[in-house]
Amino acid sequence: MYLETIDRFSDLAEKKAGLVNDNPFSFFVGAMMAGAYVGMGILLIFSLGGQVDTSVRPIVMGVSFGIALTLVVFAGSELFTGLIMTMAFGWLRNKVGLGDVFYALGFCWLGNLVGAVLIASLFAAGGGGALSGDSADLLNGVASSKMNRSPIELFCLAILCNWLVCLALWTAARTTSDTAKCILIFWCLLAFIGSGYEHSIANMTVFSIALLGNHPETVSIIGMFYNLFWVSAGNTVAGILFMGVGYWAATPEAKEENKHPNIVEEAGVQ
Repeated sequence: MYLETIDRFSDLAEKKAGLVNDNPFSFFVGAMMAGAYVGMGILLIFSLGGQVDTSVRPIVMGVSFGIALTLVVFAGSELFTGLIMTMAFGWLRNKVGLGDVFYALGFCWLGNLVGAVLIASLFAAGGGGALSGDSADLLNGVASSKMNRSPIELFCLAILCNWLVCLALWTAARTTSDTAKCILIFWCLLAFIGSGYEHSIANMTVFSIALLGNHPETVSIIGMFYNLFWVSAGNTVAGILFMGVGYWAATPEAKEENKHPNIVEEAGVQ
């Protein structure tokens, strides 16, 4: 029932591994683009969110963030959180090795960071656009809160976040309608933003903007990487275990052809 979609992602993983190995510069540029596209969404939702009452703020910010993943999917780019699921399927279907998985993910994460810092720098150099006053206070407050959450909070919220992001990509891949893809992306990202989950790449822009402007002492570079460590870990667990292993284990045909039978037992999935 899911084999066709799994194989679509595993074939894509093979192509991604080939690109990052044969032409790392091109892959890195694609990763920078993804970091910038997600950053555009972050700049939009905070610019709008600071202008509305707190009672409707989560809805306004949630319905506005769809632009981020829509650009990633339709324009094309390399997003770390989605690549986790893709590479997991590639390894489970024997299309890529573990070395390919770690190399692609690490390189992608770094490219996303550079793209996020770049768009944040352009935005700051341009005067901050509509992100001033209440909007700037909102962003600084969110950045501070994210940097001061406990590891378990960050880890769990990151799992929930990338479960939704990967579901957006998974469901979009299962339809040929561009309209349906946009709707699916919209709903999944509304759930993620509206619920206050943690996305490593989105946080990169939040922290970059906060650090480049006037910010409280509770916002720091150390706090940034503290958050990104735990959130990236949680995002990775969601992409590999909840989506990759989850749908692989739910597809008998995929397991029968697989050369890594122990992954199911290790994950506690029967």
